[in-house]
Amino acid sequence: MKKFLIIYAVLSILCVLPVAAQTSGKRLYYPSAATEKAAPVISSEKEFLAAAKDGQREAILKLKESAWLLATDKFGNNCFHLAKDAPTLQALAAAVRRLSPEQSFSIISRLRNQRNNMGETPLMAHINYGKADTFRLLYEGSELAGAIREAKSVSTGGALLEVAEIKEGVVLSLAKDNSGRTVAQAAQANYNRPGMSRVVEFFRQEAPYLFEAI
Repeated sequence: MKKFLIIYAVLSILCVLPVAAQTSGKRLYYPSAATEKAAPVISSEKEFLAAAKDGQREAILKLKESAWLLATDKFGNNCFHLAKDAPTLQALAAAVRRLSPEQSFSIISRLRNQRNNMGETPLMAHINYGKADTFRLLYEGSELAGAIREAKSVSTGGALLEVAEIKEGVVLSLAKDNSGRTVAQAAQANYNRPGMSRVVEFFRQEAPYLFEAI
């Protein structure tokens, strides 16, 4: 009899708990996998470009359509132009390598060097908007980086001055947007933005003539 009373008491307590929670204004909640917030699924070129701009890295890493990687908006901006920050650029590059492993080098090179309607490469666009954290990711491997290295090797190698000037002319053509401003001048204009002083110092060492271009 005593054992029966103990079991009855325990069952009574268990039955009362949910009622007590409701009457006290509280509701018992047990999260499940279905209620967890999932990363947004990209279903169009427009959504892909928006994800790049908003820095939705998880959604970018789950991208399924390789053709969208080369999409551009009405201003001619590709996903590298629009990338929110350095981590977003890294996610975009990872998506390229996953979706197009055999063409990843050429696709990334195209995205890095493509110009928008203002004549800006992604590097120029980011510098114009005061973003310095993406500089190395967009500069290394670009046509501008190759031209600067070649011009510097000629000028320090004892070659004819005319040759050096020709090489520097190539650099200038690659460094200017449609307004005629160079990426170095854009960096100087945004000198007070975080990290931009290091970009300015880099160009002063590697291509000082870019600050004097007209």
